[in-house]
Amino acid sequence: MPEGDSLVRLADRLRPVLAGRQLERTDFRVPRLATLDLSGARIHSVRPRAKYLLMDAGELTVLSHLKMEGRWEAYPRLDAAGGRLTPRWRHPGWQARCVLETERDQVVGFQLGLLEVLPTAGVAERLGFLGPDLLDPDWADPGGADPGGDLLAEAVLRIAAAADRPIGLALLDQRLVSGIGNIYRCEALLLAGLDPHRPVASVPDLPGLITLTRDLMRVNTRPAGPGRPAPRRTTTGVAPDPTAPYGVRVPGAGTAGREATAAGAAPPSGPRPGRGREPHYWVYGRRREGCLRCGGPVTVEDFGDLPGQDRTLYWCRHCQR
Repeated sequence: MPEGDSLVRLADRLRPVLAGRQLERTDFRVPRLATLDLSGARIHSVRPRAKYLLMDAGELTVLSHLKMEGRWEAYPRLDAAGGRLTPRWRHPGWQARCVLETERDQVVGFQLGLLEVLPTAGVAERLGFLGPDLLDPDWADPGGADPGGDLLAEAVLRIAAAADRPIGLALLDQRLVSGIGNIYRCEALLLAGLDPHRPVASVPDLPGLITLTRDLMRVNTRPAGPGRPAPRRTTTGVAPDPTAPYGVRVPGAGTAGREATAAGAAPPSGPRPGRGREPHYWVYGRRREGCLRCGGPVTVEDFGDLPGQDRTLYWCRHCQR
C-alpha cells in the first residue's frame, strides 16, 4: 500500500499532463461508472490527500486509491512533430480501470483499489474521516515560527486519545493521522528508539514523534529533475542533533526539502553505510541484514488491529526499548 509521499510524487508527475487540459475522451472500466462520460470537462487540479489522489474535472472529482497494486501512467498521444501516436501501455489492458484522454496525452489508472467519481463539493465530507495529513501543504515548515500549528495539535490530540493503544498501531490508523504507511511506521519508531508495543500514553514526546515522521516523509517528496527520475525513498539521510525530536534531524525537511537531498548525512549512531548496495532503511525489510543502527537482529511480526491493517512490522529489540 502506498505511503503519503508516493501520492505527492504521483500528483506532481500527473499535474503537468492534466491540469488545465480539457478531456476529449474518458473510459471508466468499473460497472457502476461504465456509462459516465466526462468528455469536455476541464481538469482544474490534480492533488493528493493522504493516500488518495483527486483529479477535479468540471464540478466532479475523480477519486482513487492505489491500495496494493494500483498505479497511474501517462502516455503521449503526439510525437515531437505533432503527429498522432497510438499509446502502447506497459500493462495489460484488462488491468485498466480508468482512461482519461486530452489532446496531447492519455492517462490510465491500472488495478486501482478504489475508483469513485463524486461532486467536488462532497469531497471534504467523503474524506472527513481522515486525520491530519502529514504532507498537507498548510502544515507549517519545521523550525518555523509555527512548526505544525493547528494540524500538529489536532494530530497529537487524536493519537493521545488512544492512550492504551500501542503506538505502532496508532501511527497506522488513518483516522488519527493520515499518510503514514508501514515503512514510515517502522523507520520513525526505530529512530525514536520506541518499542512499537508501547502504549501511546507512555510515549515521552508525541509531538516530536509526529514531527520526526513528517520530516522523514517530506524529504522523500522530492520531485524528479530534468532527465532524471525522482530519488529512491530513503530514511537513512539523518543527522544527530540534540535539539531535534529524539535527537534526530532530517536535513532538507523544510520548504527547500523537496529540492534538497538528505543523502550522505551521518546516521545518528551505528555504522555508516558501507560499499556495495546502499541501504535505504534502518530496519524496514532488513530481516537478513540486521538493524543498520546496531547491527543486531531484526524482529519481524504481523502487527495490526484493524481490518486490512495487519502489516509486517520490523523492529529492533536492542534499539527500541
